[in-house]
Amino acid sequence: MQTKNIPEAPSLTAYIMAKNEEHSIERCIRALSWCPKVVVSDTGSTDNTKEIAKSLGCEVIDVKFDGFGTTRNRILDHITSDWIVCFDADEVCTPELAEEILDVLKNPTASAYLANRLTYLLGEPVLHSGWNPDFRHAVLFKKSDYRYTDRKVHEGFTTSGEVEKLKNSFKHFSFPTLATLMAQEKQYAELGAETMLGKNKKISPLRGLGHGTWAFLRHYVIRRGFLDGWKGFLIGVSAFHTTFYRYLIACEMKKSSDARK
Repeated sequence: MQTKNIPEAPSLTAYIMAKNEEHSIERCIRALSWCPKVVVSDTGSTDNTKEIAKSLGCEVIDVKFDGFGTTRNRILDHITSDWIVCFDADEVCTPELAEEILDVLKNPTASAYLANRLTYLLGEPVLHSGWNPDFRHAVLFKKSDYRYTDRKVHEGFTTSGEVEKLKNSFKHFSFPTLATLMAQEKQYAELGAETMLGKNKKISPLRGLGHGTWAFLRHYVIRRGFLDGWKGFLIGVSAFHTTFYRYLIACEMKKSSDARK
């Protein structure tokens, strides 16, 4: 892809939130070479993530992780550009999407632009299971009009302007191995448990079993995960694990809290 000249106004910065992503950070950064500035926001890496980012000319900042939404807003407070591009370390902006973003910036008609995230599971794209299409928070947005919600996991966003969808997709290589999928299950279950307790939701192992079973059926049957073959079944099982363990962890946390009173 040939780099286009970015107009002097509006200014543009890309940010990447990362932790221990030495295996993928270079790929993500190089796919954003069309951006005038790339900021890598590190949330506690113990590997070579920061060193790799610095060697590729990125600004690296250390940001305490306090749930996804709150942490992302803290990153936004550091950036001064008019417009912001956002990708995670395990995501890759395709050349086609980059060209579309650059064209949009010539005459933006919205404050936030969404793009479909095509997720790969163990090296293969997932086309169903509720994972595709996947329009999460914006890949391009006007800083003054945009904030993330404070949810610890599956954060959303609010904007005072219009929201539009872009035509092209980007790639998400979040789960190259089973270990990475299981690690996310653990992280999301723990963060979800904290959120449940904060909202004083009813919790019990039986509720966890019921909600976990529904999570499996939602992904594998209702969202046609069966069309993804064994990948769809794995996604359904993972959804069950995350949901069921979220309730069990919440029960443990509540029991521990009550014992201290």
